[in-house]
Amino acid sequence: MRKFSRGEPTVTYSFYTLAAVCLWITLAGLPDLAATGWIALPAIVWIAIAYLFIFTTALTFFLLQFAALRLPASKVLAYGYLTPAFVIVIEGVIGHGWATFPVLAGALVTAAALLVLAFAPDG
Repeated sequence: MRKFSRGEPTVTYSFYTLAAVCLWITLAGLPDLAATGWIALPAIVWIAIAYLFIFTTALTFFLLQFAALRLPASKVLAYGYLTPAFVIVIEGVIGHGWATFPVLAGALVTAAALLVLAFAPDG
């Protein structure tokens, strides 16, 4: 991102990224979106959609793009790959059960690779 940046605010990058993703996902899901009774959905569904959009999508894109302008690419990649590990830990801690052994083994391999990326010399 640093190569193409002309000093635009990170919010601008995030907005255009989310707008493009929204367009493509909407096109891919158009038949299902048209078949959904949006008016009949309970309020909790709308709250969940808003939460997923604001916190898990928009905030994540913003933070990763903010970091991409200030950190080496290997560090940004390492932080981005931490997200599934956080989900595994949070799900286990709040009582939804821990991941299966193959998933945990994959997370450990990913964590080992992230350690290599995090401590790699910036070149």
